[in-house]
Amino acid sequence: MNGLTNFTRWALPAALAALAGCGEAPQPDPGTPMGRTGPSPDRQRRIIVNDDGEAEPLGKDRPREAYLAQRFQDAVGSQVDTYFICVGSTDRGPATGKKARLQDTQNRWFPAMEAPPEIDRMTRAYLEAAREAEMEIFASIRMNDIHDAWAPRLTYPLKMARPDLLLGARADHAPDAVMRAFWSGFDYAKEEVRTHFLDFIRTYCRQYDYDGLELDYFRHPLFFKLGEERQHLDTMTGFVRTVRGILREIGRERGRPYLLAIRVPDTPEMALRTGLDVEQWMQEGLLDLLIVGGGYMPYAGRLQTFVDLAHRYGIPAYPCINHFREPVAMRSLASNFWALGADGVYLFNYFGVGSGMEGGRMVPQVSDPAERRKVLSQMGDPASLQGLEKQFPADNGTSMFYGGFANPQGQFPVRLMEAGPIELVVGDELGNAEQPPGELLLKISVADVAAGEGIAVEVNGARVPSDSLERTGETSYSARLRKEPLKQGLNSIVVLPGANSTGRLSSRVTGLELQVRY
Repeated sequence: MNGLTNFTRWALPAALAALAGCGEAPQPDPGTPMGRTGPSPDRQRRIIVNDDGEAEPLGKDRPREAYLAQRFQDAVGSQVDTYFICVGSTDRGPATGKKARLQDTQNRWFPAMEAPPEIDRMTRAYLEAAREAEMEIFASIRMNDIHDAWAPRLTYPLKMARPDLLLGARADHAPDAVMRAFWSGFDYAKEEVRTHFLDFIRTYCRQYDYDGLELDYFRHPLFFKLGEERQHLDTMTGFVRTVRGILREIGRERGRPYLLAIRVPDTPEMALRTGLDVEQWMQEGLLDLLIVGGGYMPYAGRLQTFVDLAHRYGIPAYPCINHFREPVAMRSLASNFWALGADGVYLFNYFGVGSGMEGGRMVPQVSDPAERRKVLSQMGDPASLQGLEKQFPADNGTSMFYGGFANPQGQFPVRLMEAGPIELVVGDELGNAEQPPGELLLKISVADVAAGEGIAVEVNGARVPSDSLERTGETSYSARLRKEPLKQGLNSIVVLPGANSTGRLSSRVTGLELQVRY
């Protein structure tokens, strides 16, 4: 973990808290290992996989081997060191009439405070398989699942019984209004909501011997009514503090730690807007692992803010990739994360190696399954990524109504006459003497740049020679670059009017990507 030790994990937050005048400094957590065996926040986690718990259930015609083969087995023998399994979602319940899956654990937990037999069997199959594979395993809970906002009706038992605990009511909202989705979320300002989740966490974690628990605050990132988020920051901090206390107690009872991972929006500012004071949690030593972002904007340099902040407090940070993508994209994203200082890579919406995301929907991947499986043995180590083909596009944010405040403005379009810098993260060490790149091609998409007009390009303040630029289409240019002045990590690209340009205000850059071939 970048050389961090258990001493720095606790001494640094204590010192920072004292300097900040935060009252009593956090003490070493009995729920974490201090020279004893058991799960450790400082262990190496090259790749963390979050399986959303939707594998087809066990049954007479579906034995344990077939059940685990759908998702878990792909990770065995790869660089995946830790496996998260979703056991808590509040977007559906038994009233759907569907067969229970692991993701349905929380919605079928009450009132007996235990899992039905069919869910118990699936849970223990994962726990046993993880132990056999010598893989760490966490339970994961979605803290406010709102997929039911566009379902025909609510089926989660507490939502059906207590609609007054929700953030809103079903209504005709504008297509782009966030309340079109978040109306069905729970309002954590209500004590009954917090108690409901705490009751599940307290009883579930005591009954199953996981290495840790993840609170997934990106599913979905709004926890208080719009306009009331800031006034309830302490409310959510108190909730996390209670969860930490529960896990400490369980850790003492079983004689080894019960770790706490927390997944948050991409930046501290986004988190604050949705009611999460993550830095306060760090100051108090409430978490062991930080999962950074929703994974919808994984090429963004903004992820480094949370990575750096976590490291200040001695906490490992794992940026997120959402959905399994083509091998080149997966390798490129992992390379970027390592360059931003990440302690590992986190894969969310993990559906095994046989599916992925394209055009905003899930589709079967068309590339070689063996190649995709190989990716899981490459992403977890910068050395194994070096020398492999990459594509580094400039991130352009995202726009989705169920992202709430986790929707930053995109970089594009950028008018040429503005000469605004475009941020580009390049994960690879391009100056590597043993494996230098054979080709660095910067592809630039433009609009309203007339035929005969040129562009000029600056990389980190250095002008690209004009003979390295080529117009490749009506809306595209390419620039062949040398490894200098590109650098590993954050780069600044500026595109300006070039030769024979008339300087039209409508001329603009609409996209940018660096292709690296070895």
